[in-house]
Amino acid sequence: MINQILLGLSTGAMYSLVAIGLVMMYKVSGVMNFAFGNMGMFATYITWWLLSSLGLNIYFSIVVGIIFAAVMGILTERFGLRPIRHLSHGSMLIVTFGLLMILEGLAVQIWGTQYKSFPELVTGAPFVLRGNFGVMVLRRQDLLIFSLLLAISILLAFITKYTRFGIAVRAVSENEEIAGYMGINTGTILSFSWAFGVSMAALVGIISAPKVFVSPSMLVFYQIQGFTAAVLGGFETFTGAVFGGLILGVIEKIVGNYIFEGFKATISLIIIIVVLVFFPKGLFGRNIRRRV
Repeated sequence: MINQILLGLSTGAMYSLVAIGLVMMYKVSGVMNFAFGNMGMFATYITWWLLSSLGLNIYFSIVVGIIFAAVMGILTERFGLRPIRHLSHGSMLIVTFGLLMILEGLAVQIWGTQYKSFPELVTGAPFVLRGNFGVMVLRRQDLLIFSLLLAISILLAFITKYTRFGIAVRAVSENEEIAGYMGINTGTILSFSWAFGVSMAALVGIISAPKVFVSPSMLVFYQIQGFTAAVLGGFETFTGAVFGGLILGVIEKIVGNYIFEGFKATISLIIIIVVLVFFPKGLFGRNIRRRV
């Protein structure tokens, strides 16, 4: 059971990273990015191309891939969403749907549909701990994912609570118009939220690539689970995104191992329905006043 929970937490940490990116974009811009997975996929393809075709160092390629994702997020917000913010949120959602299809089509045309292998980011034997609790196996990949989630969560909490820029981000997420009256450059904050969110998509794509391979549909499942995690924890809080993902990962693993493996595919839908019915704000959500 301990090992199953660890595996569930590792998978859940990936969902948490997706949820953090989705929540950042939603909190600040008020838009659910349905192209999140495909944006991360395209950045992962760029990273893979730098590795396989140009033979660049893997870590340099990863940095370039994440920077590419951040720039893609900034351009999407600045030229795709900001010009139509005055219309409706529905129009901005349509833009993200269109971007989803464009990126998938581009990936297929440029790189084809065959799966591409991606090198492991960390290698080596897993750590084995023995005690009264039994035998606990901790993979190096798990440690990498946990470390990234912990580092990003701490950094995000520090920035949003103790820096002027973080306070500006919170102000824009509360009320964009009033934040502008207070002298905050709302355009910069909006661009940052999308740069950060798409960078998280690229990070998830790069981490998961050795396992799921690089393909046009590689992040579809992670986007669905990340959305579920955000709903479970609460779309208005990063804490909810983190714990929602971890809880979902453990539930999914337990259901798959002790109930029925095929049931894992439907557990997300059931969780979304139950949470929305009984906890509309999520398990960690709170009632706040949204801009109108």
